Amino acid sequence: MKTNDHHEDKALRQVIAEQEKQSTKIHLPEDFADSVMKRIQAEQSSVGKRPMPIVRLRKVAAVIALALCLTGLSYAAWEYRTERLSKVHATEVVELPDSIVTFKNVRLDEIVSRVGQKYNHHVVFYNEALREWRFQILWDSTKSLSEFVQLLNEFDGLNVTEQGDTIIVDIQTMEKK
Repeated sequence: MKTNDHHEDKALRQVIAEQEKQSTKIHLPEDFADSVMKRIQAEQSSVGKRPMPIVRLRKVAAVIALALCLTGLSYAAWEYRTERLSKVHATEVVELPDSIVTFKNVRLDEIVSRVGQKYNHHVVFYNEALREWRFQILWDSTKSLSEFVQLLNEFDGLNVTEQGDTIIVDIQTMEKK
């Protein structure tokens, strides 16, 4: 009886294996490959007549990218223009009520002349190019002239000294550091 069961199990396993093999096989008609090739060729020939969805999406993406690039370039140009104009033309001297004077983008000769007037000092520039330098600085007019001179000397390349009733503005050299 055991051998009978063993033979039946073996036969059953063979039948199951055959069914699995048949179920995984794909039976395609012989002309299937030809019909697929014809369909692909037809789609390729119709590309010139009617764009495929992917081609259309690529064109839309290219237009959007171009619009973003142009927007970025125009923004950068505008920022460059306004920044350049503000450096050249926008000067501002603001006197606050508590004797603080704010110089924004003001030439050095204007700043030092104004401070010199306050302390009754003449201003001498040993280097004329320094007159054009622009600064943003806060000046407390209640403090002494020597404190203002110290403040200006904190800027690299600038050497300001006080001699008698004269303020001398010069370029800082390696020896003076």
